[in-house]
Amino acid sequence: MTERAERTALYRFYDADGRLLYVGISNNPESRWKGHRYSIKRWPALVARRADEWFDSRTEAEAAEVAAIKDEKPRFNGAHNFTEGTFTAAIWSSSIVGQRKREEIIERIRREIASGNWSPGTRIPSATQIATFTKTSKSTTTKAIGPLIREGLLSVHGGRGVFVNPYAPDR
Repeated sequence: MTERAERTALYRFYDADGRLLYVGISNNPESRWKGHRYSIKRWPALVARRADEWFDSRTEAEAAEVAAIKDEKPRFNGAHNFTEGTFTAAIWSSSIVGQRKREEIIERIRREIASGNWSPGTRIPSATQIATFTKTSKSTTTKAIGPLIREGLLSVHGGRGVFVNPYAPDR
């Protein structure tokens, strides 16, 4: 089934000092602004200006939205507004074998963070990605991530992933 072409706006909200607050898409940005304005969130009160950029299809607008969020880092967007952690070859060079798989994954995650490769606010690779990379099970990887979340080194952001906690006690 092909997409019905629907003209869609990429909108940006700015504060009085010109700082980018939020990026979104809608085929009716005025109506969407009203939805934001009457939400329980506090950031709409900071909005001083809106800029709209129109696209011929929703698909084009969605791609532009993701790119804008990643490149421009609006203050209040959660989705797409983070750095992706990558595997450092020296740390993840070998698969994990033996009885201490969980502990080895914990140690490798700690080393990524200590080296600065996974800095505060970075989304770490998913449990599935880590399991695939280390040739362990997703269950083992999930069990390794759990203690790091409980101690505050990592934090879960529902629907977005697991991140290096910028508010950990040592930061």
